[in-house]
Amino acid sequence: MMKPNSLSICFLVPFFCLILTIILIFKSLGAEQRMSTEPINNQFGGHLKLEGGMTGYDAHSYFEPVGTQTGLDGAASIRLTDKLGFSDTFYIEAHYEAAVRFGDTYKKRAALQENFPWLPTGLMSRISDMDNRRLFDLTKIVKETGDTLLWHRLDRLFFSAKPAWGDIMVGRQAVTWGNGLIFNPMDLFNPFSPADIVRDYKMGDDLVSVRLNTDPIEEINLLYVPRRNVTGKVDADASSIAGKLHFFAGEMEVDLMGARHYDEIVFGIGGTGYLGDTAWRCDILWSSLEDTPGKIGYFEFVANVDYSWIWFNKNIYGLIEYYHNGLGKDNYTDAFGNSALMERIDRGELFALGKNYINTQIQVELHPLLNLYFNTINNIKDPSGILQPRLSYSMTRNSTLLLGANIFYGSRESEYGGFLIPGTLYYTNAAANGYLLFTYYF
Repeated sequence: MMKPNSLSICFLVPFFCLILTIILIFKSLGAEQRMSTEPINNQFGGHLKLEGGMTGYDAHSYFEPVGTQTGLDGAASIRLTDKLGFSDTFYIEAHYEAAVRFGDTYKKRAALQENFPWLPTGLMSRISDMDNRRLFDLTKIVKETGDTLLWHRLDRLFFSAKPAWGDIMVGRQAVTWGNGLIFNPMDLFNPFSPADIVRDYKMGDDLVSVRLNTDPIEEINLLYVPRRNVTGKVDADASSIAGKLHFFAGEMEVDLMGARHYDEIVFGIGGTGYLGDTAWRCDILWSSLEDTPGKIGYFEFVANVDYSWIWFNKNIYGLIEYYHNGLGKDNYTDAFGNSALMERIDRGELFALGKNYINTQIQVELHPLLNLYFNTINNIKDPSGILQPRLSYSMTRNSTLLLGANIFYGSRESEYGGFLIPGTLYYTNAAANGYLLFTYYF
């Protein structure tokens, strides 16, 4: 069965599935009697975001065919959230979002996608492809022109039942596993990009989550994530089945996870604890490589520490993290020919071409309403990386203003300084940009 293209058609199938499952769970929990006496608890909220930015493009980058003059960009989005609680054991949650993007950067990317389809996967991404792999297509392009894109989608649509032994959640939802704070390899299901500054919401996925509270194991979490293959059919080799155990070993918290992710096997172990007043976390992950001759698998590893202190009467927070990518390459042009690496980048679960990274964050509270942040992502070998300074100002109780920049450094042929795209005369020079983001929460 091919994936439906119409948003309204897509809603019918999950809607009827929801109704059927709700009836079954209500019967098992005796919810019919409780709903007659308990009022529905409705929690409505959301936010509005307005963003303006300026982007600079290097000569000889892959933007050169469409122009490298400085670009001005804008974006606006709204997210509406609603949580309906029918009892202490059952609720439904939905998040709707609509967004518009316009300006020179979108115009250039649209021209590149149309005129230069040979550009490697990973340099380009399309909003219309956002739900290609998911069970349901809940994204709809409303209007698309040469320099403007308007779309809307459902980013959450799930129900939860909470019996005494744990909880069951079915539908589009977000799941976060792992202990990485910048890179997070154990988070297989729509992790944030390490360069993401705004992390209000992860992108939702269509899945079933069952969580059991047991003794002596603190928690058992089981997931099933059905996906579609490139032909649009639901396929076991494109889906995921995963489990995670969370328990205490003395004062240390431990995670053990295993998964069949797409058509490969994944195992991971992680831990968190304290050294004095310093918090530490680490994860190690092994994944098989089914379609890579001569290599049966690879490791990813992340470890970080963070600490808060007072200096010159200012509250300060610091974080340092090391990340190792076992699929990483020393020659980044050749990395584009590594199908295992590029497939994971295309799926949005791997974000690095190199092998070893040191990443940092520092936050200084200049005033209770004004905070200075500075993030860095650094490829150790090149060296090259991203510098991300920003100021966050709490304008009112419900609004914030964020002023920041993404600055890339590194020599030619380094990962972030730019390297030759195979089969072309162009380089991957990332475009430095500055932005102003206003958010109002309601």
